Amino acid sequence: MTYRIALMIAAVVLLGTWTSDNARATGETAAAALKFVDGSDAGSIKLTQTPAGALLKIDLKGLKPGPHGLQVHKVGKCDGNFASAGPIYNPLAAKHGFLNDEGPMAGDLPNVYAAADGTVVAEMLSPSLHVDESGGDSLFDADGASLVLFEKADDYKSGPEGAAGARIACGVLKNR
Repeated sequence: MTYRIALMIAAVVLLGTWTSDNARATGETAAAALKFVDGSDAGSIKLTQTPAGALLKIDLKGLKPGPHGLQVHKVGKCDGNFASAGPIYNPLAAKHGFLNDEGPMAGDLPNVYAAADGTVVAEMLSPSLHVDESGGDSLFDADGASLVLFEKADDYKSGPEGAAGARIACGVLKNR
C-alpha cells in the first residue's frame, strides 16, 4: 500500500513539473527582418511559441543556391559585417553542433537550403528556443537576440560557427 501511494505522489510531482515547465505562453510570436551586408532585403523569419519550443517559419530570397547555416545569436544587433550579433545563443554553455557530444547550443539550427531561384521557404521546430518572456530562458533578455545566416552550410561540429563561412544576412528578433 505504501508503495502505491509513493508512486501516485511521484506521478503527481512529475506531472506538476511537466505542466509548469511546459506551460509557456503558446502563440506568442517574434520576427526578424533579415538584411544582407549591403542593406538589401533578405526576407524574414517568424517564431511562434508552442508547448514544444519555437516554431520558425522561414521566407528568404536572394541567396546563392544550396545550403546555408542559420543560427540564433546572443545579441540583438546587426551592424557592419554582423559581428555585432555576438556568438551563438548558448545559455547552457554547450559546445557548437548537433554532431558534438557536448552540444548543441540553444541557438544551433539546421541548415536551410536555397532553391535554384535563391529562395528558401521552410519551417523548423527548435525545442531550445523560447520567445515568450515568462521564463528566464527567453530570447528577450537585456541585449536581445538576432538570427544570422551564413554563406555556406554549417558542418554541425566545428567551433565556433560550424565552418559556415561569412555572415551574409542578419535580423534582430523583435517581439510582436
